Amino acid sequence: MRVDDYKNAGRIAAEELAAKDPAQVADDSGATLLSAPPGFQLDYFGRPAVVTAPEMTVTWRDPQPGEEFSLTDAVLVLHYLNGAKGDIPTGDMVAYRQIPGGEFYFKAFHSRAEGPLAQVFGRSPGLLTRAIQAMGGEVTPGYGDEGGRFRVLPNIDIIVQLHLADEEFESEGKVLFDRVIGSYFSNEDISWLGSALVYRLMGVARTLPN
Repeated sequence: MRVDDYKNAGRIAAEELAAKDPAQVADDSGATLLSAPPGFQLDYFGRPAVVTAPEMTVTWRDPQPGEEFSLTDAVLVLHYLNGAKGDIPTGDMVAYRQIPGGEFYFKAFHSRAEGPLAQVFGRSPGLLTRAIQAMGGEVTPGYGDEGGRFRVLPNIDIIVQLHLADEEFESEGKVLFDRVIGSYFSNEDISWLGSALVYRLMGVARTLPN
């Protein structure tokens, strides 16, 4: 998507959200309904984000100096609130291509998320685990050689898992989603959300001591 496409998507999503019953949106999405100023608060990648009515502007509640909420992330938050129907995580984790319609976008998703996950972490044992812990994720034994679960939005769980490279096989990264995600997001949004998690982990890894 181009920047103009995201701006248009954000505008449409904000208008749709403004027309909804705020109390119902909060109840269905797990967000907190705010009264002054009116809007919503919800955790996004473990940090509180605020959606302020009537423009439905998305910001961090406690931003770092000079920090802005990215346009891509804002669209994902608005789409989450609009798509919410009260569905809660099932615990059934599926690969992207197992999501209905996911096969169509799988190649792009793999190159955007799972490929970079393997390339950055696959030859550095322990690095992914350290990045997961630094981001506040839950280390998940049994998901590859290293893995972690994140509650990226109130009702959305994502697991990253990694099989480390050895003498016989290249490293392999996987991103798994709670099956409920399909009721909140389009396949394209799911792809962007999964890659957003991977790139955050990559960014954290660069800050970790050797």
